[in-house]
Amino acid sequence: MLCLSVLAPACDDTKPAAKAATAETKVDAELAEAKAADEAKAADEAKAADAAKAADEAKAADEAKAADETKAADAAKAADAAKAADEAKAADDAKAADAKAAEKPSNPKPNMKKPDTTKPDDAKAEPASTVDGKALYGKKCKNCHNDNGDGKTKIGAENDIEDWNVAGWKTKWTQQKIEEIVLNGKSGSKMKPFKDKLTADEIVAVSKYARSLGK
Repeated sequence: MLCLSVLAPACDDTKPAAKAATAETKVDAELAEAKAADEAKAADEAKAADAAKAADEAKAADEAKAADETKAADAAKAADAAKAADEAKAADDAKAADAKAAEKPSNPKPNMKKPDTTKPDDAKAEPASTVDGKALYGKKCKNCHNDNGDGKTKIGAENDIEDWNVAGWKTKWTQQKIEEIVLNGKSGSKMKPFKDKLTADEIVAVSKYARSLGK
């Protein structure tokens, strides 16, 4: 019995093994806990990075939208300014055209006044003109307007000269209007002024003859 009681403790090695197993389990638990903490931290950092990236993208989208809106507003403003400038120019051009139309001829007709009917009966009448309008027409006008005023000449065809023989031409072209064109020429055509080439009487005479050819 003595021997058994002495030997029994020496033979019982289960307690150190259990302690070792407990220590190992504790270490494993601590490692697992640390790993879980690291994983949670990494997940939080990834989540924060995703949130920051999303915020940056949203900010960039807002800035791009604001830039597009600013660009569109500038383009609309420029278009409005261009339209206003065009309208102002058109108004100025129309005003200038009206002012020009209202201007009197810069070179008034010399000696083309109508007879003064208020003159006394015993006043001397002006002598009738002796200028040959037909002869002047043949020298100055025939090459363009033809003998009968129909404009069917080489120059007339090249410059689309009006046919005076068309019915109603005389109604459109008064004696005064023809005299003004002979005197100052006709804008936009080959008709040049004769104010420095013919006298006042010659201008009247050739204008009368030219109008007599029309209908």
